[in-house]
Amino acid sequence: MNKKKLITFVVLAYGISWLIWLPNVLAHNFDVPWEFSKWLHIIGGLGPFLGAVITTYLFDRNAGVAKYFKDKLLRTQSVKWILIGLGMPFVFFLIAVLIVGIFIGEWLVFSDLGLNSKLPITNPFLIWLLWCFFYGLGEEGGWRGILFPEFTKSYPARIATLYVAFIWIPWHLPVFFYDKDLSTMGWFGTIGWAVGLVFGSLLLGWLVKQAQFNLWPVILWHGTFNFFTTSDQLNPLIPGLMSFMVIIFALWIARRYGENLELESTLKATENTINETT
Repeated sequence: MNKKKLITFVVLAYGISWLIWLPNVLAHNFDVPWEFSKWLHIIGGLGPFLGAVITTYLFDRNAGVAKYFKDKLLRTQSVKWILIGLGMPFVFFLIAVLIVGIFIGEWLVFSDLGLNSKLPITNPFLIWLLWCFFYGLGEEGGWRGILFPEFTKSYPARIATLYVAFIWIPWHLPVFFYDKDLSTMGWFGTIGWAVGLVFGSLLLGWLVKQAQFNLWPVILWHGTFNFFTTSDQLNPLIPGLMSFMVIIFALWIARRYGENLELESTLKATENTINETT
């Protein structure tokens, strides 16, 4: 594990995102000559991805950047896991909608799907694309693109996901100073949110490892999950139930795979090496 590389990445990921979000923090809390920007809120999600690319260039130059894009974004042999990454949030959402509809009697209004007052557009498909690009690629390009793989060089995958979560959680800090959804959660809600991210880190770490560190499964998972859970016109029970299902699924992963998660990855890597040699 290259500690200098990790520190450089974390500083860049935080620095880029926090600088982009800073005008919104100031606009929300102080009398400044500009208004809150919905675009800055979205663009700030690119910090980890840009940090990963810059860090890779600083340590591995052009060849490293080319390998990063080739291995993590241009490979297409993980179609199965891409479909799982895209489909899992859909399943969680449908289950949550059914639970709310059956037990509370409030059914989904499709025209409300994806709408969020903090976004600059209202077209559901474009909103989904925004989430997939700016927070799917934007976050996963860093957290699972460079941070998690680097940690797994020195720690078991399960421990590595915890370290990623401990870095991932504080990265959101500036958003708490202007986003009403986060700032009004209170201590109990914030703790629950952080716990959800810990389990989400385990799930996404498992998913990207099954895809041999191809990022498309986690990009689509993250963007699609955000699309559903940030729809602020929907019943707030729906994102809560979806987060609960993430926790349940992550617990299943921890029990089902355990140490075998490392063993399975090693066997796959060995098999790929043999196939390339022959």
